[in-house]
Amino acid sequence: MLKLNSAARRVFGGFAVATAVAGTILTAGAGVGQAATASLTLVYNCPFPLIGAQDMSVRIDVANLPTSGRVGVALPATTVTATATVPSTATLGLALVGAKTVEGTAKAQTTVNNAGTLVPVAPDLVVAKTNVPSNGSSFPTVATGSTAPLTLTKAGTTTITVGNFSTTLTPRKGDGSLTGLGTFTSNCTLKPNQATTLYTFPVTA
Repeated sequence: MLKLNSAARRVFGGFAVATAVAGTILTAGAGVGQAATASLTLVYNCPFPLIGAQDMSVRIDVANLPTSGRVGVALPATTVTATATVPSTATLGLALVGAKTVEGTAKAQTTVNNAGTLVPVAPDLVVAKTNVPSNGSSFPTVATGSTAPLTLTKAGTTTITVGNFSTTLTPRKGDGSLTGLGTFTSNCTLKPNQATTLYTFPVTA
């Protein structure tokens, strides 16, 4: 039987630990590639009370996307941030009813095309309480949320595209009370002739 001195035992012991750690990392990454991020800016047409339909630019940022996937292995949840630029005409409409802040929720319609199989994904987002500018200028509102883990069934190129969204908003006066608008829902539709692909990644069998 081969006997090792203390220095050799430390070397071989360290090698064994390193091998075990490497094996754990390889096993953890065997189904899903490391996380990536993607961004896309789109223009929507959104109906508002008092002022009618308005065009609004929305930037969508998604984090924790997979660089690759594997059939039957769940993709991790992603985090979604949607920053909508409220146009100045909408700001003036809010000012007319005495709104000082606005808050609410949103639901985005996205589709995962898994090698020809369409999987709808609709993350629920929360619109943070945002001050309405007193000077009537445009302003950003930020909605955040996440998607649930998703397990795909086909190998092949998989694409995520962004669709329409709806938002339910509550403007409030300075004392926190509701304005004459109450709480309203705006169903926003994509303006035509826009590239709606957010992200593409491979899925293996």
